[in-house]
Amino acid sequence: MLKLYNTFTKSLETLESTGSDIKIYLCGPTVQSSPHIGHGRSAVVFDFMVRYIKFSGNSVIFARNITDIDDKIIEKSIEENITYQELGERVTKEFRDSYDALNCLTPDFEPKATETIDQMIELIDDLIKKNYGYITQSGVYFDVSEYDSYLELSGRSFDEVLRGTRVNVEEDKKNPEDFALWKISKDDEPSWESPWGNGRPGWHIECSAMIHDIFKGEIDIHCGGNDLIFPHHENELAQSSAAFENQEFVKYWLHNGMINLSGQKMSKSEGNIKLLNEYIDKFGGNVIRFFFLRSHYRKPQEFSEDLLEEAKTTFKRIQDFTSNVDADASDLSIIESFRNSMNDDLNTPKFLGEIFEKMNTLNSLSEEGEKNLKETIKFIFEILGFKFDI
Repeated sequence: MLKLYNTFTKSLETLESTGSDIKIYLCGPTVQSSPHIGHGRSAVVFDFMVRYIKFSGNSVIFARNITDIDDKIIEKSIEENITYQELGERVTKEFRDSYDALNCLTPDFEPKATETIDQMIELIDDLIKKNYGYITQSGVYFDVSEYDSYLELSGRSFDEVLRGTRVNVEEDKKNPEDFALWKISKDDEPSWESPWGNGRPGWHIECSAMIHDIFKGEIDIHCGGNDLIFPHHENELAQSSAAFENQEFVKYWLHNGMINLSGQKMSKSEGNIKLLNEYIDKFGGNVIRFFFLRSHYRKPQEFSEDLLEEAKTTFKRIQDFTSNVDADASDLSIIESFRNSMNDDLNTPKFLGEIFEKMNTLNSLSEEGEKNLKETIKFIFEILGFKFDI
């Protein structure tokens, strides 16, 4: 059985299969600027997961959103002297092209924030009626003092929240920790009509509204980068649990680790962003995908061009090793090894190590054993989304 690390419970838990669809939601990109390597990692590692769950005999409904309106998008569009729609369309295409190059599965649903405004307004109205939301001159806010379980996901204290750099302090908020559900727009900013004034949604409300709209209830897996645990996923959990009190919003919260550059986290604030498409163009989607396979998804992953060169060489070894066979599940012991590794919280590096151990014993195998090994390795890599015809 597949065991996954649940950020909420801080423990490994078995993914329960009830015979119905496994419902998965991945926080997608905010389309303000071109995708970077970190975006690629999140997309690929959870693509491994979706593919493996399907391989294990489960049907999946997979959604990944697109945030195409927020403060940063507005700022960037003004800087480039284009509309927020033009910026969003251009960057959305860049993300989709990179996902395709990495051979990531197309989601069953890919909602955009600007196409889900009505659902967000409805959800905000419900939160106001239940006394979790309140209206001010600057917008509508979620009152965290009304929600007793706030910060259970991240495990933070209110002091840590107040010391954080991502909490916006508005003069008309009841509490500094309260977060925006709806923002009243300035005259020159994009806006939509609402009962509380023309404005735009807060960042967190969109995912809650999308999940409710698509899945009509609780979901099994909610995933994204671990930089989203707070405030984004914390606030999502609070508002969804408050609005839908009789439902368990998410059963399993999964988060991938960040990309590091010489031990330092890659981030826009540090000015050390590595653009994904540049490396796809240089190394190809297979190599980038294989690079992500080599590290456990929950741990930080060191990135450099030298490491990509190493991944290129190693993956070519696998390509050459399997070049003269068709993919087939011929060696059941290898399949079992694959299942055991993946069931252990998607432990892809463990499986890779076992694969290369097998490859190194080639001389001790019979002709049939060699053929079975090659066919099975190719079969597994195709299950994991690698293409051997390019």
